[in-house]
Amino acid sequence: MCQRHTMAGANAKPALNECDPKHCLPHKALLTASCLSCPNDPIQFLKNTLTAFQGHDSLQDVDWHKFVADAEQLPATTTLTDRTSDCAYMEPDDIMMSLCLFEKAYCCYRNNLTSSCFRKWKRFAAQSKRDIAELALKMDLEKKHHERNCQLVAFAKWLNWVKLRKKTQAVASEKLESLVNAGRLKRIIAAWRNVLKDPKRTKEYSKRLQMGFIEIGNKVNQTEEGCDILSMLPSNLSLKIFRYLELRDWLNCAEVCSTWRAIIQSGTLWSQINFSVEKDWITEGKMKQILQNYRPFVIHLNLRGCTTLKGPSLKCISECRNVQDLNLSECFNVTDVMVQRIVEGCPCLLYLNLSCTLITNKTLRELSRNCLNLQYLSLAYCYRFTDEGFLYLATEKGCHNLIHLNLSGCTQMTVNGFRYISAGCPSLKEIVVNDMPTLSDSCVLALTSRCHCLSAISLLDAPHLSDIALEAIAAVAKLRTFRTEGNNQLTDNSWKALCSSSQGLRRLHAAECSRMTDASLKSVASLKNLHHLDISLCSKVSDTGIQYLTEGSSSTKLRELNVSYCCHITDISVMMIAQRLCKLYHLNLSYCKSLTDMSLEWLSGSSVCSLDISGCNIQDQGLAALEGIRLKKLNVAQCVYITDIGIEKLCKNVRDLEHVDVSHCVALSDPAIRAISFYCRSLVTLRMSGCAKMTDLAVQYLTSGSQYLRELDVSGCVLLTDRSLRHIERICPPLCSITMACCSSISKVAALKLQPRVKHWEHSNDDPPWFGYNIAEKSTSNHKTYQDR
Repeated sequence: MCQRHTMAGANAKPALNECDPKHCLPHKALLTASCLSCPNDPIQFLKNTLTAFQGHDSLQDVDWHKFVADAEQLPATTTLTDRTSDCAYMEPDDIMMSLCLFEKAYCCYRNNLTSSCFRKWKRFAAQSKRDIAELALKMDLEKKHHERNCQLVAFAKWLNWVKLRKKTQAVASEKLESLVNAGRLKRIIAAWRNVLKDPKRTKEYSKRLQMGFIEIGNKVNQTEEGCDILSMLPSNLSLKIFRYLELRDWLNCAEVCSTWRAIIQSGTLWSQINFSVEKDWITEGKMKQILQNYRPFVIHLNLRGCTTLKGPSLKCISECRNVQDLNLSECFNVTDVMVQRIVEGCPCLLYLNLSCTLITNKTLRELSRNCLNLQYLSLAYCYRFTDEGFLYLATEKGCHNLIHLNLSGCTQMTVNGFRYISAGCPSLKEIVVNDMPTLSDSCVLALTSRCHCLSAISLLDAPHLSDIALEAIAAVAKLRTFRTEGNNQLTDNSWKALCSSSQGLRRLHAAECSRMTDASLKSVASLKNLHHLDISLCSKVSDTGIQYLTEGSSSTKLRELNVSYCCHITDISVMMIAQRLCKLYHLNLSYCKSLTDMSLEWLSGSSVCSLDISGCNIQDQGLAALEGIRLKKLNVAQCVYITDIGIEKLCKNVRDLEHVDVSHCVALSDPAIRAISFYCRSLVTLRMSGCAKMTDLAVQYLTSGSQYLRELDVSGCVLLTDRSLRHIERICPPLCSITMACCSSISKVAALKLQPRVKHWEHSNDDPPWFGYNIAEKSTSNHKTYQDR
């Protein structure tokens, strides 16, 4: 039994030593106390404490038992050793129990102490983070406030400087203005004084000018008959005068004298050369000579229709390296090799017109390689290239800067061609695809797949396009101009989609769209900047549609309106047009059979300056009612109820007429032309073809009163004779165009005498087809001509 007690005591001794506060408690107690007392820096606190107790902070020389020994001296403290010695007289089981309880109590105490230390440290750390975040936020706010104050101070200084600067400039401007005005007044007064002092000198100078004397410096030279006064003008004035002449006149003037030759050969006149108007006399050698002499100055070159020119002369174009605008349309001698030489020698080419030529895919390949800056390209009615030609635009260097493309009449193109164009020319803005009956919705979809910059589209004579094509255009393009004609598949949905997406549309041409109704005009009325509208031959449009239009957003901006052949248009529509379209310039009401004389009464006092009422049932009463309107252009062709009395009353009220068309007004005779010539002194164009009652007296009236007449059409006037041509010769110039088709009483010899004196001349002795006369065809051609313009 004693041996068991001895073994138990031996086994318990190490445990007691391990749990003895002298071994472990001082370390942990000191660390815990330091963490609780100074959580910010416990180690530094411990060092300060050790320094206070033993004079230094070395941990190796610390006598930890000293702290315990001091604690044992307290009388109220019971040491663990005494308790251990008392345990020697206890049972081993009780001893083990006590030791276990002691160990548990120690562990519990240690855990509680550690937890308390950690919680306080955690609260301190969280509080420290919050303090740091708040401090950073306050610093940011202070920084922003400081920067704003700096900016306000700088802005205030700058504003004061600007005000001072403006004030200084205003003062300086006033001073300069006062000085300039004072100097000007002084010069005026001095000149006035000189005039008053020496009025005789002015009279003598005028007399010398009348007698043929001219002062040059201090010398007085006498000018004889035929002296060159033009050479004495400043060079800029001489050039301005020569610009009014044509190419042939320049060449002739260069042979007059050395001064004129120097002016003409200065190069300024040769920046624009138009061989197209001179193609009747220009030769290959003359053209070659001109291009070689003035090639550095040529910028615009027009060779349209010069079919007599061949390779050697066309090769000279490649030497004009500064040319930017080149027109080779209708030159059937142009080949791919010639175009290749031209585009290789003209790197600045921006505009190229190759319409109606025989070019192939090789030309398109050379354009994609050399004309990288090309912006305008016309391939209209070129039938030899294929879709593969446009493949070069996407695969080669390409014409990626192309803005305008004309493919009218190229019926050989398919969907692939338009797909290649869309891929190679994404910046395309204007495309013209007229006269292409093979054009389908798929072609339009392929074109609009990548061309999202389109602003102008022309699709005349494309009958197979449907709402799908217009909706595809509306989805990607913001159009400013849209033209279509002869389509019977486009419905109101198309126009609604187009007008909704393109609110900036300025020009809309929708002629002969038979399915356009008043609902379409309601959509058109929502456009805000519409200037030109053509809905001719839209038979379903009525007064309701015109009401929508006149009440729409563009009523104050519309400039041109064409409602010809709209059979449901009545006088009510004309009343709304005259009252609400305050800026309307041109109005076409031709062949609106429902109109009466009342419609012209409504137009009185309106802003219309160009009026077309041809083919309407208008009588003399309607023409007499036109008052307070500044008409400059009037077309009353085929108004068979108009007589000489109506024309006379019209000309008395409207004297500013410059262009008049009375063709096929069969009731008109010589007094009508007398009234036009007497009252309309500014007449420039007169068409009276098909007026069978006109005689030589009418032409005599016309030539005696119309001093500015430039264009005259007397076709079908069978009573005119050679005497009329003698009167016409008196006004050549300014007359430059004469048409005498089906004038059977005018001889060919007399007509040929007039030909050299005018630019346009036409004559035939055929009898006019009085029965079955193609009036409808002629009116349709006039309508087409107006649309093309």
